[in-house]
Amino acid sequence: METLRVRVRQLLEVLNERVYGKEHVIALSFLSAMAGESIFLFGPPGVAKSMVARRLKLAFRHGAAFEYLMSRFSTPDEIFGPVSISRLKDLDKYERVTEGYLPTADVVFLDEIWKAGPAIQNALLTVINEKVYRNGNNLLRIPLKGLIAASNELPAQGQGLEALYDRFLIRLLVGGVEDVSDFDRMVLSSDESEPVVPEDLPVDREEYAEWQRRISEIKVHYSVLEVIHLLREQIEEYNGRIENDASGVPYLYVSDRRWKKLVRLMRASAFLNGSDTVRLSDCLLLAHCLWGEPDQIDWAAEAVMASVRKSMEGYMLNLASVGRELENLKSELASVSGLNESRDPALQLVDNFYYQIEKARIPGRLLLFADDYQNLNDRGRLFYMHKDKYKTNCYILKKYDPSMRNKVPQSKIYSLRRGCRSVLVNDYEYPLLCVPGGDAVPVSGGISEKAVEEKFIHLDRMLSNVEGGCRDLLDAEQQYCQEHLFLSAKEKEKMVRMLQAQQGAAGRYRNEFEELKHAYRKENQEYPSERPEGGLFGASSR
Repeated sequence: METLRVRVRQLLEVLNERVYGKEHVIALSFLSAMAGESIFLFGPPGVAKSMVARRLKLAFRHGAAFEYLMSRFSTPDEIFGPVSISRLKDLDKYERVTEGYLPTADVVFLDEIWKAGPAIQNALLTVINEKVYRNGNNLLRIPLKGLIAASNELPAQGQGLEALYDRFLIRLLVGGVEDVSDFDRMVLSSDESEPVVPEDLPVDREEYAEWQRRISEIKVHYSVLEVIHLLREQIEEYNGRIENDASGVPYLYVSDRRWKKLVRLMRASAFLNGSDTVRLSDCLLLAHCLWGEPDQIDWAAEAVMASVRKSMEGYMLNLASVGRELENLKSELASVSGLNESRDPALQLVDNFYYQIEKARIPGRLLLFADDYQNLNDRGRLFYMHKDKYKTNCYILKKYDPSMRNKVPQSKIYSLRRGCRSVLVNDYEYPLLCVPGGDAVPVSGGISEKAVEEKFIHLDRMLSNVEGGCRDLLDAEQQYCQEHLFLSAKEKEKMVRMLQAQQGAAGRYRNEFEELKHAYRKENQEYPSERPEGGLFGASSR
């Protein structure tokens, strides 16, 4: 696999000879072709969009190319070949002479794509998606590897171009040369010749077919699927925000077919980068595939990076679980300090830290932090209910914070007041579980020290596992990212910063844990009451 990566890197270096500021465009065009997909270049005239297609042709041994500038007068004959007069006359068959036209090309460049007429557009749908062309009664399998389309405008709304636009998996905004030194070298260069590609670098047709099979075998870790799940949620939220927007901002729509193709694109990236598994760095490529309008480009990049970060914290490093456990430990230690002084001896302490609310019609136990109960008053405080994944059929009422308004529906927020060994939820009174004998039961020593020590031991083990995983996984991911063939320098920089932030978070959790342990054992510190979020509340009775 490493030999393949070196070969691809050398091939890209040759394709980028005397190319100024378009190296990333050529790399993504090559990746698109290796995945069997098409790419759309959006930008003004004169920014070397056609040059990209001519260079891409050199990546294939004996590769044939077809290039055409569309206009509203273009006909299918000019794209797919003229009708064969002899076959029409002698055999009464309507077939085209395709040699030298799109159906026989490995690489195709179609400029001003949206000016094509309906007949050309309909044929392109099948050509791009299925790599076949119907020539009369014959269905031809074409050698097309990659189709590059370009335009200085986006497809007009309401013109039936949505299906064709959706076929272009990668969409790139292409502009002029930005770097000053690149610009100077470009305007002073007089060599317009194509580079000479060493004989051992181009991909022949047999290799290409074998690579397609091997790309399909690349493994996909669940953390990558979680990135997709998170992106789908963000797209849904994005569309929800603009639903009532009168500015005319279009929705973001990603079809199921497109998601499937995006996974294959990431598999192709992993394969060409010498990995047998799709890595989180490969997910950054999704930013070039989700936007439909230029105004959505920055949003797509931020959404992808946020999804990668959350997936890494939750599924790769388990940092999110450590953070939740640390906050839970703080809450429980706060209960320790409060209960030992103010606990009602008649109330039964459940699982060391909670009071149990009776007669609530829910499928399981309903608990409330004893410390939170002690702090209730007659004015009422807002709570929501959280399903505890570590306890079977157990729900915990937790304090509601206004910052959670987008996560917890208003209909699921409840006001709690303190009663006499009871709690009032939205003015419905529920008794708390009491010990047999009530007031006759003497005050115990409070929550057992052993239970708290077990919490510390459990969290210490979680932290140790995360710290070990962080070092190995993050170092490997950072090296993979820095050597990635298809990420821009800016994308690599952002990814490396995020990876370094994850390493810092693990260190901060360890320091916070050690300070918490030291303070508890010295018994010289009050602990703030902080709660994790989430959940819903069941029916109630008076």
